[in-house]
Amino acid sequence: MSRTLAVIRAAMDTAKAGYTSLASLTSTSSTAIWKNIFDVIASSIKTHEDLWDVAKAELDERAAEIEPGITQWYAATSLEFQYGYDLIFDRTTKQLGYSVEDTDAQIVELAAADVESGQTTIRAAKLTAGVAEKLSALELAAFTEYWVQRRFSGTAINIISVDPDLMKCYLTVTYNPLLLDNTGTLLSDGATKPVEDAIDTFLQEFQAENFAGDMQVMKLIDAVQAAVGVENVVATDIQAKKDGGTYVDVLALASQTYSSYAGYLKIDTGFPLSTTITYTV
Repeated sequence: MSRTLAVIRAAMDTAKAGYTSLASLTSTSSTAIWKNIFDVIASSIKTHEDLWDVAKAELDERAAEIEPGITQWYAATSLEFQYGYDLIFDRTTKQLGYSVEDTDAQIVELAAADVESGQTTIRAAKLTAGVAEKLSALELAAFTEYWVQRRFSGTAINIISVDPDLMKCYLTVTYNPLLLDNTGTLLSDGATKPVEDAIDTFLQEFQAENFAGDMQVMKLIDAVQAAVGVENVVATDIQAKKDGGTYVDVLALASQTYSSYAGYLKIDTGFPLSTTITYTV
């Protein structure tokens, strides 16, 4: 940001005091030659700095118009995909996009991007009743073509939209018998299971807020610990795998975190929470 004339003049006066050769320039007259010279130079500096401000503003405006091509851009632009619409190149803006915006056609609601094995990998999913699921074969084909056209030229793209990774969650929960029974059911209504609900909510919030991020056992335990009637929680066995893959012992990992292949997880139906959670008074 350009300085004011007063600030520039003050800086010049400070610099002048450091030169003994200029010590004789002491006139206080506003028309003194040395002061006039300083004023001309200060005005020139001020004009120069003002022009730099103008140039910076123009560069910032242009930068805002240019697609950056970083992983966050790939993720955000994935959400703009409109199923059933053709991409149009605007010769004025030099941008490739849609002639109209149809939010109902924007089926990709969860997306993340990263660079893996030298190529840009985009993970995507849609939501049905708030639950993440993979794109259909036709949707995936259209979404892939969307990125074939929108990617930066020469960029290798890998699109992943598959069934969720699966998780087995074995916990020992110490509960308050005034609030829960030995199956983890809330005594007040005889139906609600706070621990199971807490895990389901955690996984749903994970997919929405941390899609394709790392699932941390510590945060899972924190979510269960906050459930009604829970006194203490111990994770005895937490395993996860991509659909069709081999289970990984998450607790055995130093970080106790799991990076899902699909970008989101669900409890393996072969190991329902009703059979993997042990309740103890």
